[in-house]
Amino acid sequence: MQWSSVVIGHNSKYVSFVDVEQANAIELLLARGFWAELPLFSYAEFMIRAAEVFYDDGDLVLAAAMSERANARLRQYCAHTGSGLFIDRPKAVSQVLIDIMQAKVVLGFITGHEIGHILQKAFNPGAAPLFDWVCTCYEGSHLDKNGGIPRERFLLPEIIQKFDDDGQPNGHAIQMSKMVGLLHDMQRQQIKEAQSDALGVILASDAASTAGIPVDVLFSILFDALEYTEMLMVLRRLLPRLPRGEKRASVPLEGSGLVARQIMFVRLARSLRDGTAPAPEPIIQYWSKLSEKALARIESLIDNGKVEELSLRSEVTVRGGIELALYGKLAPHRAPEKLRTAYGIAAGGLIVAEAHRGCPEALFKIEESFDGTPESKLDGVLYGFGCAVRDICALKASETHATGSIRRADILKDGSDAAFVEFLRSARTQIFRMELNPHWAEDFKALLRSPRAE
Repeated sequence: MQWSSVVIGHNSKYVSFVDVEQANAIELLLARGFWAELPLFSYAEFMIRAAEVFYDDGDLVLAAAMSERANARLRQYCAHTGSGLFIDRPKAVSQVLIDIMQAKVVLGFITGHEIGHILQKAFNPGAAPLFDWVCTCYEGSHLDKNGGIPRERFLLPEIIQKFDDDGQPNGHAIQMSKMVGLLHDMQRQQIKEAQSDALGVILASDAASTAGIPVDVLFSILFDALEYTEMLMVLRRLLPRLPRGEKRASVPLEGSGLVARQIMFVRLARSLRDGTAPAPEPIIQYWSKLSEKALARIESLIDNGKVEELSLRSEVTVRGGIELALYGKLAPHRAPEKLRTAYGIAAGGLIVAEAHRGCPEALFKIEESFDGTPESKLDGVLYGFGCAVRDICALKASETHATGSIRRADILKDGSDAAFVEFLRSARTQIFRMELNPHWAEDFKALLRSPRAE
């Protein structure tokens, strides 16, 4: 249940293991975002994913806590709306996303991406023109030269968020020297990811074209899918780093690589539309129909730096969720202009490290979004992510049992493992059915052993 795909090699032989659940995870978030659903329903997905990770790591206590909190939030929502057992899901349903899912476009992208990693390792000559094009494009894109002095725009330093015993924010450690030492390795890794993404785009395009999905829709879907992939990766890396049973913490978070992937994707879309990218002719023909208006709108966001801001949303939201969970509020926000005045060229890292303090606290409080509608224009996926990070961090910080101190055999009846997994996903089941299970708590207790006499 790791919702991640990998390539494994031995003696120059490589096999790609594509996790279908990774595609499912991304598609569920795409549906929540594309249909403008309330943050609660994205929140539930992130809580379920956290529960799955803790379960795989043998941490049944925290896994159960994630599921219990997701169920509690569902009940809180229904109580707020006065809907009884009915789960009201206002959404703007679009058939085109259903077509995307049925055509397995996201799975095609993931499969192509993993095949790309295999071809890199095998030095496949057939992929060389595409991979060389990516390298050239990367060299021409990773520096922002608009300010007179070239600025690296694709690589950001790791930032360590610190808290004292009471959860009081205790500064940040911006690992700039570490980034400089790893600069070339980080660039090579980003190029490899961009090369694999390019092959993923080609396979996704083939699936979308066969299903008759307009290229403008695919362009928008893949751009968003990259961000949702980033959210899931950030969540997976974050969970073991959060403090357990205390508020004192030093939580490292790598600089986002999303801006590189999104900009490189847009550059590829432009070249496919113009027919200059080394891709199969049917793929070129498909992308030639991409609307200039849709493409130019995203390119303008790249030119004015807005894509870089958008690509940091997951990272900024994580830091805000952690701070609210441990400190109870966001510390005062220092405006970027003041930081630049005080620290000059060194202010960049601090601006990113403290950006979450300029966010509305509603971004991290799920109960404040219960009255939303599709017309609210609220980014339900981002808000759901922020609220989930806050709850996950708060639950783990309050958990006193050590990891692995309670085993499956200690609490589960024989043969109940599969049922326990279903319990972890029970919030999703109820959301799909749009109805609370009134016997949820009793069903869960039935999975557990009776208390043992000492």
